Parts: sequence; C-alpha cells; structure tokens
Amino acid sequence: MSNFQNKINKKEKGIWRYAKLYDEFIKSENRLSLNDSPNEGDTSTCRLQNNVAKVDLPNINHLYFKREDENITGSLKDRSLAYQVSLAKQNNKNKLVISTSGNAGIAAAAYCQKAKIKLYIFISPETEKAKTVKMQKYNPIIIKSKRAIRLANYLTAKYKIENLRPSINNSSIEGFKSIAFEIFENLGEMDAIFTFVTSGSSFIGIGRAYKYLLESGGIKKLPKLFAVQSGKIFSIASEFEKIQKQESNTGKLGAKNTKRKNEIIELIKLSEGKGIYVTDREIQEATKLLEKNNINTSSEGCASFAGIIKASRKNKFNRAVCILSGKARVEVGKIDESKIYKAENFGEVDEIVSSIQYSVSNI
Repeated sequence: MSNFQNKINKKEKGIWRYAKLYDEFIKSENRLSLNDSPNEGDTSTCRLQNNVAKVDLPNINHLYFKREDENITGSLKDRSLAYQVSLAKQNNKNKLVISTSGNAGIAAAAYCQKAKIKLYIFISPETEKAKTVKMQKYNPIIIKSKRAIRLANYLTAKYKIENLRPSINNSSIEGFKSIAFEIFENLGEMDAIFTFVTSGSSFIGIGRAYKYLLESGGIKKLPKLFAVQSGKIFSIASEFEKIQKQESNTGKLGAKNTKRKNEIIELIKLSEGKGIYVTDREIQEATKLLEKNNINTSSEGCASFAGIIKASRKNKFNRAVCILSGKARVEVGKIDESKIYKAENFGEVDEIVSSIQYSVSNI
C-alpha cells in the first residue's frame, strides 16, 4: 500500500479527506465547511457523448471533465479558500484581505462568514456584476478600485492583515492538491491534465500533488501537465509557442505575470507537458461543443477544453482530464451600491478602515 493510501481519511469526502497531505495540518475543530458534512471538493467527472467525441476529438480515447463548477460557491476556489481561512482560524486571525477578479472573493467571503472573520475584498470596477452580487450575499467589506491589487497590498502592509490572494499567498496551493488526489482516486493514472492558468496556484497544487503520488509509489509516471492561457494572459504559453495576442474576456482580470512562473514551467517540462495559447474563436468553438453535451461552464473552463482540442490535432491521448474551473455566472439580483466603498489612494483606504472600526466600536 502506498504512503498516499495510508494518509487519506477514508471516512471523509472532499478536501479534508487529504488533511494529512497538506503542508500545515488543520485540526478537525478548525476545518471549515459550508455544508453540514464536508464536501468542498469531491466534484464529479463526466464525459462527452461518444458520437460527438469520435467526430471532434478522434485522437483522444478517453476524455474526462472535472466539474469544479459543482463546488458550493461555484468554482475550484472553494478548495483553496476553505483551507486558507481554516488555517487563519487556527492561527486566531480575526481579519483578512483579498483582491480578486471574482471567484476567489466569493469563496473567501463565504468561508470568512462561516469563521466569523472580517474580510476586506478589493475588486475592479470591471468585475462581473453577477460575481459582485454573489459576494455581497456573505456580507464582506467590499472596496471598488482601479488599483485594487495595490490598495489591498497596502492594507496588508500597514495594518498587518494577511492577504489571501492566490498569486502571493503560498497556503493557497494546498487545497488545490485535492483536485489531483480526487482524479487519481476516482480515475486512476492519466496521460494528461489541462487547466486554465493565471496566477498558477491551482496548477502548482495539481503538479505538486502528482509529484507526491509519483514519489510515494501511487503512480508510475506524471501525467503531462498543460497550462492553457488566452487574451492578454500568455506569460506561460509564450515560453512554448509564438503568441499573437488577442483581446479576450477570458481571464481578463487575472494575473498577467505570475510570480509562480518558474515553478509552473518546471512542472510543465518535468511532466513533458506544454503551455498552450487559445484564441476567442477557439474558445467559442469549444463552448458550442460543450453546450451540445449540456455542459455550461465558465469561459476559463471552455478555454481549457479549447486547449485540449488544439493539442489533440498533433498529439494522441489515451486518458486526459479537462478541469472545468467554475460555473458560468448568471446575473441574479442587483448590486447594493450603498454597501460598496470606493477608494483610489491610500488615504481613502485609511478612512474606510477608520470608519469601520469606529462604527464597530460604537455598536
């Protein structure tokens, strides 16, 4: 029996099934879940209809979709934020901050509300309305700014509040490892994994987990890891192919240049994978094919599938997995603008923090 089988908790499902495999162990009393029983993660896999697959993907024998859109708040970010906020709870943190393009903010807000931790969320004016509405459901402190990332970093530095942003917080990687562990437990060894990459935290989590499975004797060979990018996000893909960048809404607000680039490229090369760039036209074609199979997912998930289609034109895969990272958000309800702060400089951030502290102290 491999070390992996010895360390998993077979009585659990979701990310806490693998609690002993994360870098920092979270005690059971600090493990957060949005449901009565832990099921962050434990998402299903599905396949294309055979007739469609044979026509459109003749070079792939078995293609599986990992349905991360099934997570409780609608994206794979539940995995990382459930772990991160649980760790913050264990470390007795009472405030946290994050700058986000949407999904991470939704997940962070949900788990902070569960943990009774105050959360500051910095968003861009371009953040999807549907995502902002979803964030407000969990009552975080939302600050809208064209300088969201910089002002969040300022709040972190001045007030010593931990920043959950995946591109700079290493604990964000841990929960993502569960994606690879679940794929291995449910499907066995795979030839290739395709996922959309911005900051790369989920990619690294998947890659590190597969390295562990290899070193512990769980698998005989790493699956080829493919990092898919589009639009103005191409820092990884450009290392493997010539890019003619195009405008695209896919991953538009994600990290264009990630500090995790070196490790991402190292994992790609170690696994004999590749960075792939897809155009809006290729994403649209992939979206139509998914819709034929009644799969509605985010543009990033569609981009991952477009990456598989592109790669399969020159390569054959026996068993491949496409990560569908989140759901297609449908705008339901309206943003309560009266509860959203605005700031464009450090002084305005200080005023917001001061007003919130004053209002709390006078309750």
